[in-house]
Amino acid sequence: MTPARKKSILNGFWFVLTLVCAAIVFFPYYWMFVSSVETDSIFTWPPHLIPSGFSLESYWTIFEERDIGRWLLNTLIVAGSTSLFSTIIAINAAYALSRFKTTTTSVFTVIILFSQLLPAALIVVPLFVIFQQIGLYNSLVGLAIADTAFILPLAIWLLKGFFDQIPVEIEQQAMIDGCSQLGAFYRVILPLSLPGLVVVVAMSFISGWDEFFLARTLIASQDQWVLSVGLTSFRGEYTLDWSQMMAAAVIFALPALAFFLVVQRYLVAGLSAGAVKG
Repeated sequence: MTPARKKSILNGFWFVLTLVCAAIVFFPYYWMFVSSVETDSIFTWPPHLIPSGFSLESYWTIFEERDIGRWLLNTLIVAGSTSLFSTIIAINAAYALSRFKTTTTSVFTVIILFSQLLPAALIVVPLFVIFQQIGLYNSLVGLAIADTAFILPLAIWLLKGFFDQIPVEIEQQAMIDGCSQLGAFYRVILPLSLPGLVVVVAMSFISGWDEFFLARTLIASQDQWVLSVGLTSFRGEYTLDWSQMMAAAVIFALPALAFFLVVQRYLVAGLSAGAVKG
């Protein structure tokens, strides 16, 4: 067998394997959509991989009976605010840790790393008490701040890796040309670290979008619910409307999917750049 033939077979094998992996990942979303439009019971055996009947009644019903639009807007506000807060704070903290290397910053870097080991369940009770005392309980801004606190350590570490890869000499050259250190940071360093910024923005947005534990704890009123909490309202004491819950889950997943498709090219480039040292 010629080398070209072996390479062709190997490429075909990896292509088929990729398709199988993609199908495994995609199937739960497909089944979620099928369950939302299926007119027959989703528990029939054998299951209907193709809907035996097609109806969008579940979608109309959830908008009529529940405040889906409001929950979706709340989720967008929380996810967008989390992404904004995390990125702004992480930029400044990561730059300071990358450029001003002292014993204090080294210790602080380790503390940030170890803060990721703390589970949310350990912190949520004191966080609940503090938020009640300062008026952030049952507030979308308060929820965004809480989400930011949990995603921020990872965001700082990611951006610090990008800043470490940018030679200090580039920054010094900009300062020789007349920039202040702050000006060199905003005019030179930030544009060069754009892939890393996209990674942090995307990661923070998706984390804020699908977060449930803090949202369930720190939000009390139904009009302030995010959609991840609203999904639990489809479960009654003795019943569970699967088709309506699946319809709400599809609506919940679509904005995050659209956002990911928009930034995926930059996200892959950013992750690849962050994985290469030097």
